[in-house]
Amino acid sequence: MKNKNKQADKQIRLSPHMAYNLKKDPKRLAFVLARYAFAAQMTDNCESILELGCSEGVGAPMLHKGTKKYLGLDLDAPAIEAAEKNFSTDNVRFENTNFLGLQESIFDAVVSLDVIEHILHGKDEDAFFKTISDNIHADGVCVIGTPNETSTPYASPESQKGHVNMFDANRLKSTVEKHFKTVLIFSMNDEVVHTGYYPMSHYLFAVGCNKIEQG
Repeated sequence: MKNKNKQADKQIRLSPHMAYNLKKDPKRLAFVLARYAFAAQMTDNCESILELGCSEGVGAPMLHKGTKKYLGLDLDAPAIEAAEKNFSTDNVRFENTNFLGLQESIFDAVVSLDVIEHILHGKDEDAFFKTISDNIHADGVCVIGTPNETSTPYASPESQKGHVNMFDANRLKSTVEKHFKTVLIFSMNDEVVHTGYYPMSHYLFAVGCNKIEQG
């Protein structure tokens, strides 16, 4: 209880990047938090969480809920520095690392939001899924979130430049099915998650359960 109170009293200092986004486009933060809220619901019964591409850790409190083991990994050193200052505890850790191919530990769940679209198709994509498989229990839950390929015409030029590996619902499902026995696809528009018509969804989630052991 003392650790929880100590964390609750901890002051949060936003990085310049996050502060800029909050001032210029606050609804974007609302959408990001809504994505984490969905991931947190899907992993509610999981006692340990690995997040690949955690950025500044804004979603970590929803995922670990103050009691779970959590590890967030990201390549962005300033983002990890902000995450450590704002959210780290005895059970909540952040590391600045290239997580592709990394075998850290075995977790009940792996979460990765807004990451796979930045990972090149081919060897890097394969390494991404191998990292998930190598760090999750056989009956674990994986949650992957990514913008829908059909949303590309409405994305900013900066966003399009960084999104080098876009998925539609069919490709996302078939790709995750190579690694998990059960895969459920959900749609999202703004902060609303639904099961509507995939091509008109701005954002997609794949929830994978029960990993397939790779030979």
